[in-house]
Amino acid sequence: MTKISVYEFIKELDSHFAREDLAGAGECVLKWREKAREIGDRSGELSVLNEMIGYYRRTGEEQPALNAVKEAFDLIDELDIGSEVTAATIYLNGATTMKAFGRSAEAMPYYELTYKIFRSKLPERDPLFAGLYNNMALALQDNGEFDGARECFRRAIDITSSLPRQELETAISCVNLAHLLYDKEPEDAEIMPLLDRASAILRDSAVFGYDNYAFTCRKCAPSFGFFGLFLEEKYLNERADEVYAGS
Repeated sequence: MTKISVYEFIKELDSHFAREDLAGAGECVLKWREKAREIGDRSGELSVLNEMIGYYRRTGEEQPALNAVKEAFDLIDELDIGSEVTAATIYLNGATTMKAFGRSAEAMPYYELTYKIFRSKLPERDPLFAGLYNNMALALQDNGEFDGARECFRRAIDITSSLPRQELETAISCVNLAHLLYDKEPEDAEIMPLLDRASAILRDSAVFGYDNYAFTCRKCAPSFGFFGLFLEEKYLNERADEVYAGS
């Protein structure tokens, strides 16, 4: 059976994101989905749908995002791959999208399903667990489950801190945990050390060349502003601008 080149699709999509060209990214996912459908490549279409979910989450388009989640989940059932890691990563992406649009309670069963699949298929310190813990923590936080959220953030940090090229994920989890602690107790003594740790990572030249460096700077910058660290917020936005301008 003829299949689309998922590699070429991701390469093209990443080239748009590298320039913050969201309009171009949207055209890219629609074009490649149509290509997959035209040749009947259902697994390729699933790969495109997974990226489409993230795209619509990034642009804040709730209904298209939720539609893409449903279509991806239905396609997992059609392909009968619901127990595979590939499916679990899509369940995680879908759950994170539900959470992003205020549906954290609806998302939790899919986080739990993702965890069950990961536990059966992956070593316990696989970086995929860190992504799961970080996103599950945010949903637990929305649901008012402070202790569970804190434990998930700490697990995520523990994993990424021990793995190569996971520094940016550590920074994101530190920032997220700082917000969680602030919501519980604004004077928590752990908040500033977490922000200092994230800042040190984002200012380390070793991470400047990572593909998601600019995105992470942009993602974390408002949090530093929230905590009154305006110079850090300014620095991170300027670093993101520099990277995107050079792409």
